[in-house]
Amino acid sequence: MKKKKILIILLLLFFALILGFFRYGGELLVVEDDIEDVDHAVIVLLMGSVADRSLGAAELYEEGKGDSILIVRSHITGNEVLQERGISIPGDAERSKIVLSELGVAEEDLTILPGSAESTKDEALVIAEYLEGGADIDSILLVTSKYHSYRSKIIFNKALEELDVAIYSAPTPYDPYESKGWYRDREDIQRVATEYMKLAHYFLLERFQMR
Repeated sequence: MKKKKILIILLLLFFALILGFFRYGGELLVVEDDIEDVDHAVIVLLMGSVADRSLGAAELYEEGKGDSILIVRSHITGNEVLQERGISIPGDAERSKIVLSELGVAEEDLTILPGSAESTKDEALVIAEYLEGGADIDSILLVTSKYHSYRSKIIFNKALEELDVAIYSAPTPYDPYESKGWYRDREDIQRVATEYMKLAHYFLLERFQMR
């Protein structure tokens, strides 16, 4: 009888955890800092989703929250082979630059940093190296998708922990991700599942690969 009670309690706890995850799991991925008093920062536009993230970055620029925008060039699988054959295709960084220019961001305020980044960690390390090179930057606005905002901030905090730079998470409002009802949408389910797997990878391995 005692074993049966323990089993029932464990099952109830399991279902409570499942229900809690469905209710709050999507919201835990979103971090949006108060940037009301932030101005003249540098906007770091993370790659992965060009249109909605570029719209968010351009809006912050227009509002005067950031004076310039940094983008790290992302890796394109097979690009070396294409270049050998005389074929050149624009990556996320180049396409984002086109969108930002069309949205009114001045050419001189847009910088694409070389990096061939394959992950957020790679982007963070490129930005850290850029800052260590003498760039006069004391605050950063991280622009990414809502579901990616928590992970991106902890990664950047880790990469820039030895630098005197304030990091603010400013996810784009144009991201359609629904943090409360994520389980109702197939795309959001995929986003949440993938993001938690990437978080596990960060905490178990990736953070130890960073300085």
